[in-house]
Amino acid sequence: MRRLDDMTVLEELEPTECWRLISTQGIGRVAFVVDGEPAVLPVNFTVLNDLVVFRTALGSAFDVLVREAEVAFEVDQADPAYHSGWSVVGRGTARGLEGAIAQVDLERLSLRPWGLATPPGWIGVHLWEVTGRRVVQVVRAGGSGAG
Repeated sequence: MRRLDDMTVLEELEPTECWRLISTQGIGRVAFVVDGEPAVLPVNFTVLNDLVVFRTALGSAFDVLVREAEVAFEVDQADPAYHSGWSVVGRGTARGLEGAIAQVDLERLSLRPWGLATPPGWIGVHLWEVTGRRVVQVVRAGGSGAG
């Protein structure tokens, strides 16, 4: 842990804690490259075994760009009132799951489209690296830690 000020510390997270935190959320961001430039899109996702899984619109630009691509995935949670929160970033390869996982199993996942009804593309990202940090307030002896 590293002290940021008299009330706040920064904690580096172990990979198992990163995965635990990822699995508590349902919205994350996927970073990928478009024409040599970085792009980031929010996705609703779930964790299935060791994969981060999200839906795309099959054949859409996003779907085509992320399949078989190296991507970054980020998820976080913040509490501005208490100046605390955490962030987890992973890097991995995004792959289409059609044919790798039975369609009926993919459709059972708690992933619903946010846009127009289109045939779904199913993307799984195997994160080969995850890192995370958590900012927390510490309670001072004899005090509440709140300011």
